[in-house]
Amino acid sequence: MTTAQSSDMRFFAGLALRLSGLIILLLALVYFAGQVKEAIGFDVMPHNEEMMHKLILLGLIAYILLTALPFVPGAEIGMTLLTVFGAKIAPLIYLATILSLLLAYSVGRIVSLEKTARYLRRTGLVKLPCFLETLCQAPKEDRPHVLIESTGHPALRRLALYRYVALALLINMPGNALVGGGGGLSFAAGLSDVFTLPKVLLSICIAVLPVPLAVFLFGV
Repeated sequence: MTTAQSSDMRFFAGLALRLSGLIILLLALVYFAGQVKEAIGFDVMPHNEEMMHKLILLGLIAYILLTALPFVPGAEIGMTLLTVFGAKIAPLIYLATILSLLLAYSVGRIVSLEKTARYLRRTGLVKLPCFLETLCQAPKEDRPHVLIESTGHPALRRLALYRYVALALLINMPGNALVGGGGGLSFAAGLSDVFTLPKVLLSICIAVLPVPLAVFLFGV
């Protein structure tokens, strides 16, 4: 094993460990939030309606900002909010998720590929910065081909031909925080400059719909 491969493995092993701890913490928060809700009767009443609206607004703002960050398990955060506030908030969670992923995509469109590659090199990664540098040097019209050729497995290469379908599947995949989460994937889509805004918006709307819709129809 080369030094570069060993460095990449240590980085991803540490990342996986931190993500596992974060997911365990979020699941614990879901459980205890449900217990607290039952204990104090956390429902909207005339005397606490204003406070509840403020809590929901603050929760949604925090959710949008956190879910836009790479490697943050936004689905678990969304489920925590659904557990605390109930299924009636599912449409707001759906819209907030769309806004969050669009925010990550927009930031990716603004950020420079070259600067991102240099930053990743400083973190100790090797392969990903090299790939970004190769992508940066390729003309915009050739970048989809570069992305397709970068996938080694034939099945993944065929899927990469339909990059918007692939993006939607990855965003909706359980445990996608290990590959960047919804925010990281959307950021990467914007960074690559091969995903157009209307199609990204449609992909995101479809990808994040199943869970909020199921919760809205059938409850948490």
